[in-house]
Amino acid sequence: MSQVRWTAGTAAGLSVLLLLGVPACATYEVTSSQGVDLSGRWQLNAALSDDAEALLQQRLERERKERAVWERRARDAGVLMPPPDPSAANDAPPRDRSRRSARERYLDSLRQMLGISSTLEIKQSGANVQIVSKVDSRRFEAGTRSQVSMPQGELADSAVGWDGDWFVIEREVKRGPRVVEKYRWLKKTDQLESLLAWKGEGPLAGIKVRRIYDRVVGAVVPPNADLGPVR
Repeated sequence: MSQVRWTAGTAAGLSVLLLLGVPACATYEVTSSQGVDLSGRWQLNAALSDDAEALLQQRLERERKERAVWERRARDAGVLMPPPDPSAANDAPPRDRSRRSARERYLDSLRQMLGISSTLEIKQSGANVQIVSKVDSRRFEAGTRSQVSMPQGELADSAVGWDGDWFVIEREVKRGPRVVEKYRWLKKTDQLESLLAWKGEGPLAGIKVRRIYDRVVGAVVPPNADLGPVR
């Protein structure tokens, strides 16, 4: 992905964004000021973590009900209905395999966006951090800003790096979703804490997930090779 080149014009544009109250990606440090190292293999502690799958299902059920209300009102008003949206079809008929396939792909995308995985493996070397889960494998360089592709195809401004003892991954789509993902090591318990918050527009807007991971010894399940690395 191409890196963002900062110029005087870019700085002026950023000033305008701030004056208008439009959120912009922050700038983060290349290394942790507290010398934090996130390296290790980590297992989700479900008892101490938010249930991201349950939050996703609640959101999908809410959308299904809202769509049903809209469709009923449209029919009552004599509005011509658009073709069914496979991603929104919560109960596609078993005989319609193409719609079911589209539905499953949509759900997989949302689970990837929420980072739903029982394991993590983090490798940290200098400014470089690699995070591997069951849903993706990503590499980051702390202290950089760039443009990246989101799981659903949007182009986002991204900023990555350290904010104190937090390793932060921030992505923002203009007039679209904004996601902030954070990781830190809990010294007292030798655990990993992660925070994930989706804002702005999009199917996951408003969802926040906190997770706690325990350090484990041994191999972790490799990510889905079909998904490939996601920056």
